[in-house]
Order: sequence, then structure tokens, then C-alpha cells
Amino acid sequence: MTYAPLRLEDYDISPTHGFLPSEPPLRRLPDPYYAPWEDIMDRFNQYLLAHHIRRLVRKFLPASIAVPWVAVAEFLQLNPVVCCAGVCHWNWQILDDTADDLMDIDNLGTIHTFSGSLDESWFYLVTTAIEAKCARGLSAILDATAAVERDDMSQVTRSLHQIAYALGEANIILERMYERCDPYVFYWKIREFLAGWENMEDAGLPYGVLYEGVDDTDTFSLDNWNSLFRRFRKYAGGSAAQTPLLQALDIALGIKHFPTGERGPQSSVAEARNKLRAQGVPEPPTVNSYLVQMRDYMPGGHRRFLEDLAATCRIREYVLLECSDSLLHMGTASDPRVLLRQAYNGCVDLIKTFRDKHIMIVSRYIIAPAKNGPMSPQRVAVPESSKLMPPVAYMQAMAKQISRLQSGGRMGGDSLSADPTMYPQTNIAASLKSSEQPVSKCPMQNMLAANTRPKSVTVQVVSEAQDVGRLARKLEDGAVARGTGGTDAIQFLKQVRNETAQTRI
Repeated sequence: MTYAPLRLEDYDISPTHGFLPSEPPLRRLPDPYYAPWEDIMDRFNQYLLAHHIRRLVRKFLPASIAVPWVAVAEFLQLNPVVCCAGVCHWNWQILDDTADDLMDIDNLGTIHTFSGSLDESWFYLVTTAIEAKCARGLSAILDATAAVERDDMSQVTRSLHQIAYALGEANIILERMYERCDPYVFYWKIREFLAGWENMEDAGLPYGVLYEGVDDTDTFSLDNWNSLFRRFRKYAGGSAAQTPLLQALDIALGIKHFPTGERGPQSSVAEARNKLRAQGVPEPPTVNSYLVQMRDYMPGGHRRFLEDLAATCRIREYVLLECSDSLLHMGTASDPRVLLRQAYNGCVDLIKTFRDKHIMIVSRYIIAPAKNGPMSPQRVAVPESSKLMPPVAYMQAMAKQISRLQSGGRMGGDSLSADPTMYPQTNIAASLKSSEQPVSKCPMQNMLAANTRPKSVTVQVVSEAQDVGRLARKLEDGAVARGTGGTDAIQFLKQVRNETAQTRI
């Protein structure tokens, strides 16, 4: 197959900003049609703090949020849920247009946050700044790929040094996470906003959610609950695995990741080299399905870039074939092949270091707060009624609550107590009796009385007691700390880190 060089611009990738847009994202949609939504977002945090947000959002029925959300997501070719692209790639602004480095992290601000905290802004901006600083690394990857095709060893080495420089800056920025993002604030007040509805049984979403107006929810009745049940959607939440940057670097350097909990075929460098000489470039091995799944949360152009890069980039194969073991033992420090190998291994070491730092952050920002628990002295057990209900019981609970609401019941609104997802450590009133009935937090509009409005795009049927079983909760001994993407965070990250280290030549 004839080699055709890739162009970043063909994949909506900026040569100067990488996977970020070349221009700062719009702070408001200019069409007056969107003004009601934009006006709410302008003071979203204040409304949330004053418990006004539910009353305001009731003016917009779930279908009027779900339908355009899904339509925009389909246009962008990603899943309609909070994702890394939404909170990091398209959620930044430049503070000083005259600064020497416009994309320096200290010259960036967020457009919107859920909590209104500086910690949340900083959490997003660390990722945003890393993406911007690594833009030169993406160009260097393409330069190295083209140089391999020309057998230009010196250019491959120079390009690897440029990739290493970008990775060095990424490591420095990642270490700054600790400066302005407090682990306690992140875990107890921010993290839940980033969660999706996959593998979230403990958070009260055993079957996922429905998108009203999109998934034909007006046809609901107990007679066809099985059909409706199949329409529930399960999406992972925002995760660092959704950034195409690290996946692009893995592909460029030939770092292979295997299904979590499984070890890939282990072979020495000499064995890999001999196999490459005998068989040519092998078929890709079975990969980590979670990382592949995370590509569905990337814009379509970025996802296609990863696919095309995997089909054309042969940097690792080139280094393997050019740098024999005997040459490395006998060659001088100035030998071009020795320099090539050192440059390649330097990039691998920097990615491994980056992943070490990421594991430390996860340990400090998720594992430690989860084990320590909130400051509230009251410990609330999750009653049996909050555990996973079978589908029939789940739908019956929904019908029961809809009936209660139609007969005059009311839920949501400004009379509610403080939202426990905002300040769970002060939620002293969280103690609930196991005999309390499940509550529908967002019943479908067509099933409610005329004066009742659901609060969000989705439909959740859980017991009130499940608030204490949400994503941000104290972990008991032996419990698994899951990332917002739904994985066993530490097991996944350690395996990815170890597979990176094993790639050295």
C-alpha cells in the first residue's frame, strides 16, 4: 500500500493547539433563540447555590434538552454525555490576549463549571494546558512517521526529541494539579458531576437512563416495560482516557495495551525484532477494550486520526530493525543508531513517568478521600431497598411514583434541602429508613400532571436512600474505587503504566 502522509487539518486538529480548537470556544451562542439557556448558564452556580436551578430548568422540558443534545452529539460523532472534550477541550478562554504564551496555564480560565469552585476550574485547565503544550508533539509524530518512510534516521531522531520535549512539559503541568485543586473538594464536591451512567449501580443508576423525546419514551406503560427497558442508555462519564493525545502517543511509539487483568504476549526485544524481520508488521493484538470504547467519547475527526495513525505509523518497528543488540553493545555514543534508540526510549520513559504521576493523583484525589470518608460524624448504611432492583420491580416502582405524582404529589424545587451531591459531608439529614419507597427523580413529562415538571434530561428511578450510595462515597474495606469512566481505576492505570515500561528497546 502506498504511503500517504497525514495532515492534522484533515482531522480537525490544530498544528498550534493540538486537539483543542485553534480559536477560543464561544462563550455564548449568538442566536437569540438560545438566550434562555445561556442566561441560566451565566448564573448557573449562583442558582445552584440558592436552590433555584430546578425551578428554572422546569421551564425546559427534558425533551427540549435531550433532543438537541443528541443531535449535536451525532453531528460531532461522540456520545451525548459529559466528556473530556466538553469540559476541557471546548471550555477555556484566554485571559490576556497580549501574553507572550497565550496558552500558558496561568493565562487560561474556564467558561463554565458545575460547582463554581476554583478547584474544578484548575482540574480542567491542567488537561487543557497539557493538550496545548503537546501540539508540537503531534506534528513531530507525523514528521517521524514520514521520515521512517524515507529512511531518514536523523529526522526520526530529531522528531523523537521534539516529542520528548512536549512530554516533558506535560509532566511539569501535571505536577501542578496539586497547586489549586484540593483532593477533598475534588472527590466530594466535583467528581460526581463528571460521572456518567455506566457501571453505576452503586450510584443509583442500575440500568442507565432514558433520553426523553429521543428514545420514544411516550410509549411507556407496564405492558411494554421490556421494550422500554432496552432503550436505557449507559455512558461512561468524563475520563482522562477520552483524550486522544495519550492514545496518539501510544500508537506513535507502539505501546500496546491489553484487556484489563490480562497480560499480553511477553517477548524479548530480540524476539520481537526477529519476528518483525520474518513476518513483517504483525496484525494488531487484542487491545484494551476500555481504551477503544473511550474513542466513542472523542469527536469523529480525532477518532479517525487515531485509526489512520495506527495504519501508517511504524516508528517502533523502524527502531527495532535499525538498532541491533550487538550494535548497541559495541557502538559509540555518537553512533546515529545509538542516538535513535536513546531518543525512542526517552519518549517511552517520559510517558511512563506521566502515568506514574497520574496514579499518584488518583491515589490522592480518589482513593484517600474515599477511604477517609466525609467529615460528617454520622455513618449511614445503604438499606436493602436501595440495591439493584430487577427490571419488573424497577418499572413497577416508576409507575407507582408516577401515580403518586399524578394524584397531587410534588418533588423537586426550591423547597428541597441542600443538594447532598454538593456538600455531602454536611448532609446530616441523610439518614433514611429502609422502609421508604423508591422515588422517581425524573419521571417522563407525558406521565406527570400538568403542573409537574421533571428536573433533567434523564429518567432515574431510585430510592432516596440511594443518595448515600452515589459515586462519591466512603469505601468499605476491600471495595473497588471506580473512576468516572466506570473502571477499577488503580488496576487499570497500573497495568497501562507497566505496559508502557515494557515497551523500551
